Amino acid sequence: MATVQQVIDRGRVPLNDADKVRHTDSDMLDWLNDGVAEIYTIRPDLRFGSYGTPAARLALTDAFPLSAAHEVAIKHYMVYRAEMKDDEAVNTNRVDKAYKLFEKAVATT
Repeated sequence: MATVQQVIDRGRVPLNDADKVRHTDSDMLDWLNDGVAEIYTIRPDLRFGSYGTPAARLALTDAFPLSAAHEVAIKHYMVYRAEMKDDEAVNTNRVDKAYKLFEKAVATT
């Protein structure tokens, strides 16, 4: 099972940010946590038995709590959020596509 840090590092590849220059681990971790919360909103069945308990915020050293297929979804979500942040270089088409890929990955897993 991958750690949160490993998932974030893999999510940097499509952002061309392997050197961690454009986006901090802190930003990426916030986006990952937001993405996990959004996955639980779209797919509440993934929290079966824990509906009334708020999802815990993940740390970099934590194990990623979802499947490898959901790791892919989270990578799309992090690209979506990073592209939204890059105001001067934002490509609306890429933002829309990244979010649609996220939604599709969540819906089909």
